[in-house]
Amino acid sequence: MKKNKKPLVVGNWKTNPATYNEARERFQAIKRASANHKGIDVVICPPFPYIFTLNSLAGKGVVGIGAQDVSIYGTGSKTGEVSASMIETSGAKYVIIGHSERRAMGDTDTVVAAKITQALKTDMTIILCVGESERDVEGEYLNVIKKQLKEALHPVSRSQFGQIIIAYEPIWAIGRTDNVAITSYDLHQMVIFIKKYLKENYNETTASMMPILYGGSVTAENAQDILWNGEVQGLFVGRASFEAETFAPLLSAVDARQKATIKVASKVKRMVPEKFHQVKKIEKMRKEAAPKKAVKKVIRHKKIVKKMKAKKIVKKVKKVKKIKKGKK
Repeated sequence: MKKNKKPLVVGNWKTNPATYNEARERFQAIKRASANHKGIDVVICPPFPYIFTLNSLAGKGVVGIGAQDVSIYGTGSKTGEVSASMIETSGAKYVIIGHSERRAMGDTDTVVAAKITQALKTDMTIILCVGESERDVEGEYLNVIKKQLKEALHPVSRSQFGQIIIAYEPIWAIGRTDNVAITSYDLHQMVIFIKKYLKENYNETTASMMPILYGGSVTAENAQDILWNGEVQGLFVGRASFEAETFAPLLSAVDARQKATIKVASKVKRMVPEKFHQVKKIEKMRKEAAPKKAVKKVIRHKKIVKKMKAKKIVKKVKKVKKIKKGKK
Protein backbone atom coordinates (compact mmCIF):
# COMPACT_ATOMS: atom_id res chain seq x y z
CA MET A 1 0.00 0.00 0.00
CA LYS A 2 1.43 3.33 -1.07
CA LYS A 3 0.45 6.41 0.83
CA ASN A 4 -0.36 9.43 -1.31
CA LYS A 5 1.61 12.46 -0.12
CA LYS A 6 -0.63 14.93 -1.97
CA PRO A 7 -4.00 15.90 -0.49
CA LEU A 8 -6.88 14.37 -2.46
CA VAL A 9 -9.96 16.49 -3.18
CA VAL A 10 -12.91 14.55 -4.58
CA GLY A 11 -15.88 16.43 -6.03
CA ASN A 12 -19.18 14.54 -6.12
CA TRP A 13 -21.51 16.15 -8.64
CA LYS A 14 -24.46 13.93 -7.65
CA THR A 15 -27.32 14.40 -10.19
CA ASN A 16 -25.83 17.59 -11.62
CA PRO A 17 -25.79 19.27 -14.09
CA ALA A 18 -28.91 18.73 -16.16
CA THR A 19 -27.27 18.77 -19.61
CA TYR A 20 -24.09 17.57 -21.30
CA ASN A 21 -23.13 21.10 -22.42
CA GLU A 22 -23.33 22.38 -18.84
CA ALA A 23 -21.24 19.46 -17.65
CA ARG A 24 -18.56 20.17 -20.23
CA GLU A 25 -18.42 23.89 -19.42
CA ARG A 26 -18.24 23.30 -15.67
CA PHE A 27 -15.59 20.64 -16.05
CA GLN A 28 -13.40 22.81 -18.28
CA ALA A 29 -13.55 25.63 -15.72
CA ILE A 30 -12.63 23.25 -12.87
CA LYS A 31 -9.81 21.79 -14.96
CA ARG A 32 -8.34 25.28 -15.47
CA ALA A 33 -8.58 25.97 -11.74
CA SER A 34 -6.98 22.62 -10.89
CA ALA A 35 -4.05 23.26 -13.23
CA ASN A 36 -2.90 26.04 -10.88
CA HIS A 37 -2.66 23.63 -7.94
CA LYS A 38 -0.26 20.85 -8.87
CA GLY A 39 0.29 19.97 -5.22
CA ILE A 40 -3.23 18.53 -5.03
CA ASP A 41 -4.86 15.50 -6.64
CA VAL A 42 -8.30 16.49 -7.89
CA VAL A 43 -11.04 14.01 -8.84
CA ILE A 44 -14.50 14.79 -10.21
CA CYS A 45 -17.28 12.20 -10.02
CA PRO A 46 -19.98 13.15 -12.54
CA PRO A 47 -23.18 11.20 -13.34
CA PHE A 48 -22.64 8.04 -15.46
CA PRO A 49 -23.55 9.57 -18.87
CA TYR A 50 -20.79 12.18 -18.62
CA ILE A 51 -17.88 9.95 -17.55
CA PHE A 52 -16.54 9.01 -20.99
CA THR A 53 -16.67 12.52 -22.45
CA LEU A 54 -15.26 14.29 -19.40
CA ASN A 55 -12.44 11.75 -19.20
CA SER A 56 -11.46 12.63 -22.77
CA LEU A 57 -11.37 16.31 -21.72
CA ALA A 58 -9.53 15.67 -18.45
CA GLY A 59 -5.97 15.75 -19.74
CA LYS A 60 -3.17 13.67 -18.36
CA GLY A 61 -2.70 14.08 -14.63
CA VAL A 62 -4.76 17.27 -14.25
CA VAL A 63 -8.14 15.98 -13.08
CA GLY A 64 -9.11 12.38 -12.38
CA ILE A 65 -12.56 10.98 -13.14
CA GLY A 66 -14.63 8.81 -10.83
CA ALA A 67 -18.09 7.23 -10.71
CA GLN A 68 -20.71 7.80 -8.03
CA ASP A 69 -21.81 4.19 -7.67
CA VAL A 70 -21.45 0.69 -9.12
CA SER A 71 -23.67 -2.35 -9.56
CA ILE A 72 -23.50 -5.47 -7.39
CA TYR A 73 -23.63 -7.45 -10.64
CA GLY A 74 -21.22 -8.11 -13.46
CA THR A 75 -22.40 -8.45 -17.06
CA GLY A 76 -25.67 -10.25 -17.67
CA SER A 77 -29.44 -9.82 -17.77
CA LYS A 78 -29.69 -7.00 -15.24
CA THR A 79 -31.56 -4.16 -16.94
CA GLY A 80 -30.50 -0.70 -15.83
CA GLU A 81 -27.37 -1.83 -13.97
CA VAL A 82 -23.90 -0.41 -14.68
CA SER A 83 -21.09 -2.86 -13.96
CA ALA A 84 -17.62 -2.11 -12.61
CA SER A 85 -15.93 -3.09 -15.89
CA MET A 86 -18.22 -0.72 -17.84
CA ILE A 87 -17.33 2.15 -15.52
CA GLU A 88 -13.59 1.44 -15.72
CA THR A 89 -13.55 1.16 -19.52
CA SER A 90 -15.46 4.48 -19.70
CA GLY A 91 -12.40 6.12 -18.14
CA ALA A 92 -13.16 6.24 -14.41
CA LYS A 93 -10.22 5.67 -12.08
CA TYR A 94 -12.26 6.01 -8.88
CA VAL A 95 -15.66 4.81 -7.70
CA ILE A 96 -17.72 5.95 -4.70
CA ILE A 97 -19.35 3.13 -2.73
CA GLY A 98 -21.58 3.41 0.34
CA HIS A 99 -22.47 7.08 0.04
CA SER A 100 -25.02 8.16 2.66
CA GLU A 101 -27.56 9.00 -0.05
CA ARG A 102 -27.25 5.50 -1.54
CA ARG A 103 -27.57 3.98 1.92
CA ALA A 104 -30.73 6.06 2.47
CA MET A 105 -32.11 4.57 -0.77
CA GLY A 106 -31.61 1.02 0.48
CA ASP A 107 -27.91 0.12 0.22
CA THR A 108 -27.31 -2.04 3.29
CA ASP A 109 -23.85 -2.97 4.58
CA THR A 110 -24.24 -6.26 2.70
CA VAL A 111 -24.96 -4.42 -0.56
CA VAL A 112 -21.98 -2.13 0.02
CA ALA A 113 -19.74 -5.19 0.50
CA ALA A 114 -21.11 -6.75 -2.73
CA LYS A 115 -20.35 -3.56 -4.66
CA ILE A 116 -16.81 -3.50 -3.27
CA THR A 117 -16.36 -7.11 -4.35
CA GLN A 118 -17.24 -6.11 -7.93
CA ALA A 119 -15.04 -3.00 -7.90
CA LEU A 120 -12.06 -5.00 -6.64
CA LYS A 121 -12.14 -6.95 -9.91
CA THR A 122 -10.98 -3.75 -11.62
CA ASP A 123 -8.05 -1.41 -11.02
CA MET A 124 -10.29 1.43 -9.83
CA THR A 125 -9.68 3.05 -6.45
CA ILE A 126 -12.65 2.61 -4.14
CA ILE A 127 -13.85 5.54 -2.04
CA LEU A 128 -15.67 3.81 0.80
CA CYS A 129 -18.08 6.13 2.62
CA VAL A 130 -18.89 5.61 6.28
CA GLY A 131 -20.72 7.86 8.72
CA GLU A 132 -23.29 8.04 11.48
CA SER A 133 -26.70 9.71 11.16
CA GLU A 134 -26.44 11.28 14.62
CA ARG A 135 -24.14 11.51 17.63
CA ASP A 136 -25.06 10.40 21.13
CA VAL A 137 -23.33 10.97 24.45
CA GLU A 138 -23.14 7.21 25.10
CA GLY A 139 -20.91 6.75 22.04
CA GLU A 140 -23.18 4.30 20.21
CA TYR A 141 -22.35 6.07 16.95
CA LEU A 142 -18.89 4.51 17.14
CA ASN A 143 -20.48 1.06 16.89
CA VAL A 144 -22.25 2.23 13.72
CA ILE A 145 -18.89 3.15 12.15
CA LYS A 146 -17.32 -0.10 13.35
CA LYS A 147 -20.13 -2.18 11.82
CA GLN A 148 -19.92 -0.31 8.51
CA LEU A 149 -16.15 -0.87 8.34
CA LYS A 150 -16.40 -4.52 9.34
CA GLU A 151 -19.02 -5.40 6.71
CA ALA A 152 -17.57 -3.29 3.90
CA LEU A 153 -13.97 -4.44 4.32
CA HIS A 154 -14.86 -8.12 4.74
CA PRO A 155 -14.24 -8.97 1.04
CA VAL A 156 -10.98 -7.01 0.92
CA SER A 157 -7.78 -9.05 1.14
CA ARG A 158 -4.68 -7.54 2.71
CA SER A 159 -3.05 -7.11 -0.69
CA GLN A 160 -6.09 -5.13 -1.94
CA PHE A 161 -6.09 -2.41 0.72
CA GLY A 162 -4.10 -0.22 -1.65
CA GLN A 163 -7.35 0.15 -3.65
CA ILE A 164 -9.29 1.54 -0.68
CA ILE A 165 -9.77 5.11 0.52
CA ILE A 166 -12.11 5.79 3.44
CA ALA A 167 -14.34 8.87 3.30
CA TYR A 168 -15.87 9.79 6.64
CA GLU A 169 -19.11 11.71 6.12
CA PRO A 170 -21.22 12.25 9.25
CA ILE A 171 -24.76 12.58 7.91
CA TRP A 172 -25.78 15.07 10.60
CA ALA A 173 -23.04 17.49 9.42
CA ILE A 174 -24.01 17.45 5.72
CA GLY A 175 -25.67 20.64 4.52
CA ARG A 176 -24.88 22.60 7.68
CA THR A 177 -22.87 25.80 7.76
CA ASP A 178 -19.17 25.32 8.44
CA ASN A 179 -19.34 26.94 11.89
CA VAL A 180 -21.87 24.39 13.18
CA ALA A 181 -20.50 21.35 11.35
CA ILE A 182 -18.02 18.95 12.91
CA THR A 183 -15.05 20.43 14.79
CA SER A 184 -11.54 19.50 13.78
CA TYR A 185 -11.04 18.02 17.27
CA ASP A 186 -14.04 15.67 16.89
CA LEU A 187 -12.88 14.76 13.39
CA HIS A 188 -9.40 13.93 14.64
CA GLN A 189 -10.92 11.66 17.31
CA MET A 190 -12.81 9.79 14.57
CA VAL A 191 -9.64 9.44 12.48
CA ILE A 192 -7.91 7.92 15.51
CA PHE A 193 -10.87 5.56 16.04
CA ILE A 194 -10.85 4.37 12.40
CA LYS A 195 -7.10 3.81 12.37
CA LYS A 196 -7.31 2.00 15.72
CA TYR A 197 -9.95 -0.32 14.27
CA LEU A 198 -7.77 -1.04 11.22
CA LYS A 199 -4.72 -1.70 13.38
CA GLU A 200 -6.57 -4.09 15.70
CA ASN A 201 -8.33 -5.99 12.91
CA TYR A 202 -5.67 -5.91 10.18
CA ASN A 203 -2.21 -4.54 10.93
CA GLU A 204 -0.32 -1.37 11.75
CA THR A 205 0.79 -0.82 8.15
CA THR A 206 -2.80 -0.87 6.88
CA ALA A 207 -3.84 1.58 9.60
CA SER A 208 -1.00 4.04 9.05
CA MET A 209 -1.15 4.00 5.25
CA MET A 210 -4.94 4.18 4.84
CA PRO A 211 -5.98 7.59 3.42
CA ILE A 212 -8.99 9.12 5.14
CA LEU A 213 -11.06 11.89 3.57
CA TYR A 214 -13.65 14.07 5.24
CA GLY A 215 -17.00 15.02 3.74
CA GLY A 216 -19.68 17.15 5.36
CA SER A 217 -20.18 20.88 4.74
CA VAL A 218 -16.64 21.42 3.46
CA THR A 219 -15.94 25.01 2.37
CA ALA A 220 -12.94 27.17 1.55
CA GLU A 221 -13.29 28.68 5.03
CA ASN A 222 -12.96 25.44 7.03
CA ALA A 223 -10.82 23.35 4.64
CA GLN A 224 -7.47 24.23 6.21
CA ASP A 225 -8.65 23.57 9.76
CA ILE A 226 -10.11 20.20 8.72
CA LEU A 227 -6.92 19.12 6.94
CA TRP A 228 -4.42 20.39 9.50
CA ASN A 229 -6.14 19.77 12.83
CA GLY A 230 -8.47 16.99 11.71
CA GLU A 231 -5.44 15.16 10.26
CA VAL A 232 -7.24 13.79 7.20
CA GLN A 233 -5.55 13.24 3.86
CA GLY A 234 -8.15 14.98 1.76
CA LEU A 235 -11.70 16.23 1.29
CA PHE A 236 -14.88 14.71 -0.08
CA VAL A 237 -16.86 17.64 -1.46
CA GLY A 238 -20.49 17.83 -2.57
CA ARG A 239 -22.23 21.03 -3.62
CA ALA A 240 -19.06 23.17 -3.41
CA SER A 241 -17.69 21.16 -6.36
CA PHE A 242 -20.65 21.88 -8.67
CA GLU A 243 -19.21 25.19 -9.87
CA ALA A 244 -15.64 26.41 -10.40
CA GLU A 245 -16.56 29.65 -8.57
CA THR A 246 -16.96 27.73 -5.29
CA PHE A 247 -14.55 24.85 -5.98
CA ALA A 248 -11.54 26.99 -6.98
CA PRO A 249 -11.30 28.89 -3.65
CA LEU A 250 -11.48 25.56 -1.82
CA LEU A 251 -8.61 24.20 -3.92
CA SER A 252 -6.62 27.37 -3.19
CA ALA A 253 -7.15 26.88 0.54
CA VAL A 254 -6.02 23.25 0.37
CA ASP A 255 -2.99 24.17 -1.75
CA ALA A 256 -1.99 26.92 0.69
CA ARG A 257 -2.18 24.44 3.56
CA GLN A 258 -0.14 21.89 1.61
CA LYS A 259 2.58 24.44 0.78
CA ALA A 260 2.77 25.45 4.46
CA THR A 261 3.07 21.79 5.44
CA ILE A 262 5.87 21.20 2.92
CA LYS A 263 7.68 24.31 4.16
CA VAL A 264 7.55 23.13 7.78
CA ALA A 265 8.60 19.61 6.76
CA SER A 266 11.61 20.93 4.81
CA LYS A 267 12.74 22.98 7.82
CA VAL A 268 12.50 19.94 10.06
CA LYS A 269 14.36 17.88 7.46
CA ARG A 270 17.20 20.41 7.43
CA MET A 271 17.31 20.56 11.22
CA VAL A 272 17.31 16.81 11.85
CA PRO A 273 20.58 15.97 10.01
CA GLU A 274 22.26 18.94 11.70
CA LYS A 275 21.19 17.76 15.14
CA PHE A 276 22.10 14.20 14.18
CA HIS A 277 25.63 15.21 13.17
CA GLN A 278 26.03 17.22 16.38
CA VAL A 279 25.11 14.20 18.47
CA LYS A 280 27.47 11.98 16.46
CA LYS A 281 30.28 14.51 16.90
CA ILE A 282 29.77 14.61 20.67
CA GLU A 283 29.73 10.81 20.82
CA LYS A 284 32.94 10.65 18.81
CA MET A 285 34.64 13.19 21.09
CA ARG A 286 33.58 11.21 24.13
CA LYS A 287 34.97 7.99 22.65
CA GLU A 288 38.23 9.67 21.73
CA ALA A 289 38.47 11.31 25.11
CA ALA A 290 37.73 8.10 27.01
CA PRO A 291 41.15 6.41 26.48
CA LYS A 292 42.97 9.64 27.33
CA LYS A 293 40.99 9.97 30.52
CA ALA A 294 41.73 6.35 31.36
CA VAL A 295 45.47 6.89 30.79
CA LYS A 296 45.44 10.00 32.94
CA LYS A 297 43.64 8.12 35.65
CA VAL A 298 46.24 5.31 35.59
CA ILE A 299 49.14 7.80 35.70
CA ARG A 300 47.50 9.66 38.58
CA HIS A 301 46.97 6.37 40.39
CA LYS A 302 50.64 5.42 39.88
CA LYS A 303 51.79 8.76 41.23
CA ILE A 304 49.63 8.31 44.33
CA VAL A 305 50.99 4.81 44.85
CA LYS A 306 54.52 6.08 44.40
CA LYS A 307 53.98 8.83 46.95
CA MET A 308 52.50 6.36 49.41
CA LYS A 309 55.47 4.05 48.99
CA ALA A 310 57.86 6.95 49.45
CA LYS A 311 56.12 7.97 52.69
CA LYS A 312 56.31 4.42 54.00
CA ILE A 313 60.05 4.25 53.23
CA VAL A 314 60.63 7.58 54.99
CA LYS A 315 58.71 6.36 58.03
CA LYS A 316 60.74 3.15 58.14
CA VAL A 317 64.02 5.07 57.86
CA LYS A 318 62.98 7.40 60.67
CA LYS A 319 61.93 4.44 62.79
CA VAL A 320 65.28 2.69 62.26
CA LYS A 321 67.20 5.85 63.08
CA LYS A 322 65.12 6.29 66.24
CA ILE A 323 65.85 2.73 67.37
CA LYS A 324 69.59 3.11 66.76
CA LYS A 325 69.63 6.38 68.66
CA GLY A 326 67.90 4.73 71.65
CA LYS A 327 70.46 1.93 71.82
CA LYS A 328 73.25 4.45 72.05
